[in-house]
Amino acid sequence: VVIIYPLRAPLGVPRRDDMKIKIVECLEWRASDRPGQLLRFAEAFQEKNVNLDILWSCGDGGRIGGAAKQPAKLQAALKSLGVKPRRMKCFYISGKDKAGVLVEALGRLAAARINVECSAALAAQGLFGAMLWVKDRDLAKARRRLLA
Repeated sequence: VVIIYPLRAPLGVPRRDDMKIKIVECLEWRASDRPGQLLRFAEAFQEKNVNLDILWSCGDGGRIGGAAKQPAKLQAALKSLGVKPRRMKCFYISGKDKAGVLVEALGRLAAARINVECSAALAAQGLFGAMLWVKDRDLAKARRRLLA
C-alpha cells in the first residue's frame, strides 16, 4: 500500500491537510448472480479470519470484490473456494466529512481526462471514506494529478 498525504490544492484553493489518499490493492472475481453468493464469500472470509477493509458486489453478472488488511489471506480464502480473482488497485481517500469533499479530487481527475470507472463512498461520525477506481493504465497519471 502506497500512502500519499496530503492532497495538494491548486493556487487559490484552501489546502486540505485533513485528507489522506492511498493506493489499495483489491481483488475482484465473478460468482453466480443469485441470492446468497455474497453471504457465501463473507462466511468463508470469517472462517479464514480475513479482516476486510471493503467488500462490494455489483449485480451485473455477479461481480464481487474486496480489499483486506492482509491481502494474502484474502487470496488464500478465495483460492480455497476455487476462485481466481483479478488483481486491481484503487484510490482510497479519507478525511473529515463536509459537503463537496470529493469535488477537488474528482475535478483533478476530470481535468486530466481520467475516467473514474467505479466509486464508493461512506460517511459516519464526521469522517468519510471513498474508493475510486480508474483504468490500470491511468493509475500513475491519476496519482500524479492528485498530488499536483
